[in-house]
Amino acid sequence: MHPLEPRPSRWELRGRLFGSEVRIRPIFWVSCVLPGVIYYQDPEIGGVAAFCFWVAAVLVSLLAHEIGHILAARLFGVHPRIVLAGLGGQVFGLDKVKCGPRLLIGLAGPLANLLIFGVLWAVTSEAFPLPLAWRSALGPTIWLLMWINIFWGLLNLLPLWPLDGGRIAVEVGEALLGRRGQTLALLLSLAVSLMLLVVVLLWMRLTLIDPFDVHYRVYLEYFCIQAIYCYAFWLSAFRALWGNDEHADV
Repeated sequence: MHPLEPRPSRWELRGRLFGSEVRIRPIFWVSCVLPGVIYYQDPEIGGVAAFCFWVAAVLVSLLAHEIGHILAARLFGVHPRIVLAGLGGQVFGLDKVKCGPRLLIGLAGPLANLLIFGVLWAVTSEAFPLPLAWRSALGPTIWLLMWINIFWGLLNLLPLWPLDGGRIAVEVGEALLGRRGQTLALLLSLAVSLMLLVVVLLWMRLTLIDPFDVHYRVYLEYFCIQAIYCYAFWLSAFRALWGNDEHADV
């Protein structure tokens, strides 16, 4: 089972990375903007510059993720197609690849993010031989890149459809139990998305204590956006189980 590739649109950005076609759909920018609201509205760190850097950092981190897929696919002689949309990136063109190599290609994306996190962690473990002004500017920048990469890498290792972990779970389930295994993997994705929603709600309850705090409204919006994403993952798995997922723009 594979997600169907979204139809090409004239509003997309198109390019090539290491010989593979990459398409960035308009909804991808919406998915970047919504979580980045905190970097625009926060009374302490917010502003246009912080918001623009957030969007750029997300784009770079997700492209690094997809480069991991592309390079792994190239090892098996395949030139995949990449589509960045609302729930991250999707890899297409692997239909003729055997199950084992396909699993390795799926793991390569999150491992690329974890590798970036590890490199940045190693770099920041030593003091920068730079002036204080440069260190104060580089610190938040590197921290944000580390946070995005560790978050996206670990999220893609969860059995959450249609992310890499969800696709791997479906592949393994189908290989072991056939159609029943595929269904069980998608049911697991439904359960994981609901568990993530519970985590978001508990985190919100523990964080939003004082309604007069200057950060209260910003973080309330942020948690609501996270809840919407949990619902989007749940809906995607639900549609894969019982709906019509044809050319879904996820």
